[in-house]
Amino acid sequence: MRNWFRRKPPVHTAPSEVEETIVDDKPIYKGVAPKDRWDQIEFAFRSGKKNYFRFSSEVNIPFQRAVAARDILTEELWQINPDQLKGWLKGLINVIQDEKVKGDKKIFELGVLAHRLQEQLDMSFSLVRQFKLASVFYFDEQENPLDYQYPYNAEKIRYWMANNDVQGFFLNLPEYLLVPSGKELVANFPIYLQGETMQRLKDLTHITSILSMDSSDNDLRKDIILQMELLKDINSWSNGLFTNTTSSTIDG
Repeated sequence: MRNWFRRKPPVHTAPSEVEETIVDDKPIYKGVAPKDRWDQIEFAFRSGKKNYFRFSSEVNIPFQRAVAARDILTEELWQINPDQLKGWLKGLINVIQDEKVKGDKKIFELGVLAHRLQEQLDMSFSLVRQFKLASVFYFDEQENPLDYQYPYNAEKIRYWMANNDVQGFFLNLPEYLLVPSGKELVANFPIYLQGETMQRLKDLTHITSILSMDSSDNDLRKDIILQMELLKDINSWSNGLFTNTTSSTIDG
């Protein structure tokens, strides 16, 4: 399964300079998508200096983009990141097979892994997943909406955080209206996000330490570390400490 964070050469091309067209107080899409697709795309929101758009109907979402983003959709369905699950399983095997670890230590490690997996599965609602899903459904005019460029979209999330102007938009998405504790979520958005990211980072740190026992796990370990980098940025943003370091890519 292709990982959402796996590096992939970007295929987006910046559109030529065009004058913004406004109809009914909303910008009209004039990006890099084929022109026969433009009437399927509508304005969604603005962050910083960029307009973000979406396909007006789910049936218009390109197959390539849906396939490329399937890890995110899988994570939303199963409530756990696929690489995190693979890391948990590989870590479990490593602990069992490690002859240097005594029986009591093995039992302790297995208990910790099982407990943290259960915590993840019990997390029915995730703000981090919502950010990643939003990166699938919303795109700017420089982004190729027919595909999904992994590094570009990680930077896109950082751009939203750097501008710090989209929290209200995300809290008004339809899925939030179905959450029983929606009012509490609005009132405690940063605290909720801090708690979730800290829990995930603690879990992933433990997994990577176990994966380091086996050099064959290097690729998986690198993928998990990339996820941890974004989680750390999201955690810093929720604490008001986020500093954007990718502006050269996402601003221009």
